[in-house]
Amino acid sequence: MFGETTSKSGSLNIGRRRFVQGVVAGGVIAGFDLWRWPALATSRMVEPAVLRGNDFDLVVDEMPVNFTGRRAVATAINGSVPGPLLRWREGDIVTISVTNRLKVPTSIHWHGVRSPADMDGVPGLSFPGIAAGETFTYTIPIKQHGTYWYHSHSRFQEQTGHYGPLVIEPRDKDPIQYDRDYVIMLSDWTDENPETILSNLKGQSDYYNYQQRTAGTFLSDVRKHGLGATVSDRMMWGRMNMNPTDIQDVSGATYTYLINGKRPPPTGQDCSARASEFACASSTARR
Repeated sequence: MFGETTSKSGSLNIGRRRFVQGVVAGGVIAGFDLWRWPALATSRMVEPAVLRGNDFDLVVDEMPVNFTGRRAVATAINGSVPGPLLRWREGDIVTISVTNRLKVPTSIHWHGVRSPADMDGVPGLSFPGIAAGETFTYTIPIKQHGTYWYHSHSRFQEQTGHYGPLVIEPRDKDPIQYDRDYVIMLSDWTDENPETILSNLKGQSDYYNYQQRTAGTFLSDVRKHGLGATVSDRMMWGRMNMNPTDIQDVSGATYTYLINGKRPPPTGQDCSARASEFACASSTARR
């Protein structure tokens, strides 16, 4: 997730906030071709709901969703995926009451925020977690500013939608002038049970890699590079127990990539015409 500012002159000041969302790999960002998207520079941008102030109430619960044409159940915060954008201010003390309506424990970790150890939100390390049906109140003195995010540290709840953006405004006047912040949260969604994905990867690390080299590619490489070079290349990858086409553990074979909780349109669809409804992506992101 990162914040993008539009200055009064119309230029983009990307560096004002730190890029902190690690859910989506850089290769995926390149595949989305973000910088060409008209949606990122227009007021039609779909952004998460915004909560401001010093006292916040968040509710974690299940929610039916359909990102891919198939019905599924997400772990939502205040009824949305991602959760609401929280805007804090440096120097304030904020309280966040989190009510767990799931049937299992949950938690919220404030990623990148310097918080007291018992407010960090990592079950078993800094606090016991939030049991089903209970409410836990986080109290955090804000000693920094920037762009961050929050997410569950309980099992695979982050994978099922339990995350949201967090922006902490500077105590003093922002040195960069701008007309508006655009908050962009990159994430991924799978209709598979995340437990199943982990099990598949543990059993076979390239389970989701459908771009394997075959006898046909071997013969093609022999024609291009010669038998000796081709055999040497295959042996090198074999010694490393790696596949040259395996650039990420999980691919679009099971993931749908989201921007602010919106899926890409069908491949080839005009992005500018539907920017208000979908997060647009180039066809490479769906391969």
